[in-house]
Amino acid sequence: MNLLLSLLLLLALSLPLTFAKKPSKHPHTGILSPKIPGPFPVELGAADLKELASGNSVMKQIEDPSGLKTGLCVQDISSPSTDVWSQILSFNSYVGKVSKLKTCETYETKDEGEFKRIKVKMVIGVLPGYSYTCFYDHKYYKDKNSLTWSLDYEEYSDFDDVQGHWHVEDLEERRCRVFYAADLKMRGKVPGPVMNILSKKALREATGWVKRESEKATKARREGPAIPGGALPQQ
Repeated sequence: MNLLLSLLLLLALSLPLTFAKKPSKHPHTGILSPKIPGPFPVELGAADLKELASGNSVMKQIEDPSGLKTGLCVQDISSPSTDVWSQILSFNSYVGKVSKLKTCETYETKDEGEFKRIKVKMVIGVLPGYSYTCFYDHKYYKDKNSLTWSLDYEEYSDFDDVQGHWHVEDLEERRCRVFYAADLKMRGKVPGPVMNILSKKALREATGWVKRESEKATKARREGPAIPGGALPQQ
């Protein structure tokens, strides 16, 4: 049995069956430390900047206010930040862009003053008969160029807890730098190596698809008819 198949089988054993009866609400209101909107406390060295300039992502490790160490993925994108945010916030268009994502539906939006709340249901397929269904509560802080999220604890999710953070910084020549971090706590026992591989891969895949789709949209807009572009989607 090859390594990939072994990892998938181990992961499948930790997943809830799709037909199992689930509670109506999540069993708690948060375990992981919430992400703080705004810039990440990270320094990029000369080697990091060289890697970013070549089009590759850079992985860093940072520490949150609670002392928890978490992975951070950094990616430079040859698009203005408006195009990048358009991709990140277009939740209803995620399927087909995000690997293994089967469903992505916005079910509530609300202007909270300091931020815009966007609640989204996502279903990720792993193996036949196994999937994760989760409900996310996003907060978009336009003035801080950040999007943070947790689970929507009013709904039951298959993940035990999640905390995430997107941050976008403008660069010269209508480019930008994207920072992405997400902490995941799964329900049940999951082998450490599997969790580590999946978490690291997920970070790179997230910044990867945002780079790909943002640059594709920017190129199409610049080469196509003179139509308005870079507008944030209406939720």
